[in-house]
Amino acid sequence: MRLTPDDWRSYAELRIGMLTHAPEAFWSRLEDVRDRTEADWRRSSDDRTLQARDAAGTPLGTLTVLTPRTPPELGLRPGAGDALVLAVYVIPQARGRGVVDLLLDAALELAREELGASRMVLQVHEDNVAARRVYERHGYRLTGGSLPHPHRAGTVDVEMARPV
Repeated sequence: MRLTPDDWRSYAELRIGMLTHAPEAFWSRLEDVRDRTEADWRRSSDDRTLQARDAAGTPLGTLTVLTPRTPPELGLRPGAGDALVLAVYVIPQARGRGVVDLLLDAALELAREELGASRMVLQVHEDNVAARRVYERHGYRLTGGSLPHPHRAGTVDVEMARPV
């Protein structure tokens, strides 16, 4: 499902959970979001952020799809025709159940149908072998691009991309 400002609570819970559970995996830090107000969360809960939920409505995972208008502080700058996938997270209890597959498929559909993208791009830590395997299963391949990780000195996030 795509978020609206009214989904701010579930978005906040997932975002805080991801930054608490896997702080090294993301460019944002818990202290970057800890003091956000409801208005701040509402502004960032938009239709470019996707959420997978179970039958009871409990959020299981999330990701965001951005375009070349992405602010540079978010990392890789997508080129013309690119859609950037970022902040991919599935709660530990839901891993291995296909949640990330649903999210990545929905992101691809959004990029194709609404954003007119020709390529999907993402960045993943060079040591995150499990995530890289998931992305490879979805057609992403290393591009040769990388960025230094802002919080893990001496390591990089590698760029992966796939056609839309």
